[in-house]
Amino acid sequence: MSTKDRFRTRTLVMLALALAVVALCTGCSERIDTLVRFVESKVTGEEYVSPRGQACLDAAEGLLGALEAGDGDAIVGLFSPEARTGSDNLDEQAGELVESCSGHVGYLDTHSVTRPMESEKVEDGRRRVELSTDFSFVLDGENYWCYMTLVSVNDFDEAEVGVSTVIVWSEDAYSAMLYDARETDWPEGMGLHLRLSYPLEWETRLVNDDPLRYEAGDTISDVDEVTAFLDGGEKTVDDFEERFGRPCCVSWTGDGRVYYELDDREGPRYLEVNATAPDEPIYSAYVVDERGVVEKVWDADGDA
Repeated sequence: MSTKDRFRTRTLVMLALALAVVALCTGCSERIDTLVRFVESKVTGEEYVSPRGQACLDAAEGLLGALEAGDGDAIVGLFSPEARTGSDNLDEQAGELVESCSGHVGYLDTHSVTRPMESEKVEDGRRRVELSTDFSFVLDGENYWCYMTLVSVNDFDEAEVGVSTVIVWSEDAYSAMLYDARETDWPEGMGLHLRLSYPLEWETRLVNDDPLRYEAGDTISDVDEVTAFLDGGEKTVDDFEERFGRPCCVSWTGDGRVYYELDDREGPRYLEVNATAPDEPIYSAYVVDERGVVEKVWDADGDA
């Protein structure tokens, strides 16, 4: 039997087991859906998305579809009955969002949106599942970030099922929030919260899906020089800056993560150098672009 045939047989066995569980287990639809999705991902080679991740993706695509169509009512319709009742200005905020952000959807971070944080309550056979996720998207060439919470299942109160909270930031507002600039408190309460402008005092660069504070620094032209330097023994970020100069961006996380522009003709790319603090040993380095990791350059375990 060929490898391909063995894989097909194994897949059919897994599907048969899934069907057997369906026959024996009532009230297990989410678990069955999870298993079937997992098997399908192995067969097709596509990225696995859980049922709860799919619920978040559906809500995010619903939001972006409404923005692309300029339909404020469709945005309101994503929210649960309880959120619609409990929010004083949901219709007004939806109208403002459509007016400010409508346009062609150029990008949606489907990887992040399908990996939500989950909170589940089970009592006497009843369940409540709340999901929260954050993701970025692009409308007409402008970058936005979104935080969303939704209740996918609630056997205690069906009026809670649906989206409960959405926060949308522009690039300047999100960068200000990341770096704890003044008057960037996290919005409270259900409904739609908009942070679409901020008098930002610095220039930004989109690096690994974050709008980082940017200052012109030194450019690295040869990543192999970086690898050779880090292979030469334990180095801190301070040591790295002494050798390669000033970085263009410092992470908002407050640790020792810094970024250098790379001399790369394939588009904006950066070297990400990671340490727990500037005076602590570097533990990894990556090449990243505007949206994610391109390749690992070096790590302390020698796995690059």
